[in-house]
Amino acid sequence: MIRIDAVNLHVTAIHTRIPFRYGIAEMTAAPHVIVELRASNGVTSARGFASEHLPPKWFTKNPDSLFVDDVEELVGAIQNAAALARNAQAETVFDLWQSLERDQASWAMTNEVPGLVAGLGTSMIERALIDASCRLLGTPFVKAIHSDTFGIDIGRIHPELRGRPLAEFTVNEAAPTIAIRHTVGLSDPLTDDEVRDDPRDGLPVSLASVLARYGAKYLKIKTAGNASDDITRLKRIDEVCRAHDCSPQWTIDGNESMTTAEALENWLNALTADPTIDALLREKLIAIEQPIHRSHALDESSRTALRSIGERFSVIIDESDEALDTVRRAMDLGYAGGTYKGCKGVIRGLANAALVASRHVNDSSQAATILTAEDLSTVAPLTINQDLVVAATMGLTHIERNGHHYWGTPAPLAVDVNDLLLDAHPDAFVREGNSPARLHVTAGAVTLNTMMDAPFGTGFELDLSGLEPLNVDSARRIARG
Repeated sequence: MIRIDAVNLHVTAIHTRIPFRYGIAEMTAAPHVIVELRASNGVTSARGFASEHLPPKWFTKNPDSLFVDDVEELVGAIQNAAALARNAQAETVFDLWQSLERDQASWAMTNEVPGLVAGLGTSMIERALIDASCRLLGTPFVKAIHSDTFGIDIGRIHPELRGRPLAEFTVNEAAPTIAIRHTVGLSDPLTDDEVRDDPRDGLPVSLASVLARYGAKYLKIKTAGNASDDITRLKRIDEVCRAHDCSPQWTIDGNESMTTAEALENWLNALTADPTIDALLREKLIAIEQPIHRSHALDESSRTALRSIGERFSVIIDESDEALDTVRRAMDLGYAGGTYKGCKGVIRGLANAALVASRHVNDSSQAATILTAEDLSTVAPLTINQDLVVAATMGLTHIERNGHHYWGTPAPLAVDVNDLLLDAHPDAFVREGNSPARLHVTAGAVTLNTMMDAPFGTGFELDLSGLEPLNVDSARRIARG
């Protein structure tokens, strides 16, 4: 039996060191929300934590609304999930999560709240519950998965997996490192001479300085959907990489820049008509992420074009993934798979990873299947750690990480957060002088050993008494800057 005895919501402000432009938004600050809950199992109790930014124009990519108004909807979803979770109990973590997922989805439908927004609330409670459960039992996440501690039944999410244990699709012992896929934003400078407003904090700004400082085996490149501009930028990115004697693999993030699969096909035809880009894509491209706007991404009329594109390129969804069955429906339509993001849920992500792996083996009608791990510009001490542990448990070899680049600091959750990170995770975080603790990326990878040994990625508890409560007013104030 697992019971949620209390849920508290907190918020703090966090500011980027350099602006992050993606799609229709540019992020320079955001509310950072923290869920703190206490769970018990009839014998003892433990606290669990989860956190997430509320980034502008990702959960609701509506150009006509103000970010401060979007924030109100996001806060409402988190508050509703917290209300549903208080005093909830079930036989297993999975049963409790499934009940919360169902009730939150019902509330969202009644109140016309988008699934991606509603899912944020569910996922934050879920992650804090997983953290508390691991702390209750003194069990790291990967071992909890393989001992079926949470009672996760992936067949109740994807019926074709009925009877197959989750452990079949996850690793028993994670690799000691995971490669970082560095984000190249739409306005990011590629060389040092393009840098404007250098924060002068000793951390890299341009792509060239990132390659020199961290190394990179993988890049995630944001594109705008304009073939001419995208061709020019892709060529320049490759030139910068070759100048630093490296040849990273790419994922391309289309940022919902197209409205139809036919537009995507035309864009790809224009790219591959350029011999240089055609060769680069054949050599480097892993997948194209969410190129079609969520309002049309799963249109039945896209089937023929997606099947045709899939013979050459793997196309996956991200922002369209608003329900438990969305990745399955997308793959049935012709997509190669989806993405794992903590804000969409850990259990959903694990089930989707199992689905993708199962179809890779069993479905010869699909040329390729793939699930990638992506970033919501996450930061330490909670979100980065939890994401890395889940991705490693899935057996993924690389994950997009950009929070350490655009933010450059842990979330200010406690006055001693830097010392706590360095004491608990000296292999994954580093500090130079009086600078904040930062993710320690060497040769393009992060060491995972201490995070994998921690309950759910973070080997300490937090004193959150200095943070203000989350409510619409506090979040709107932070969103206004």
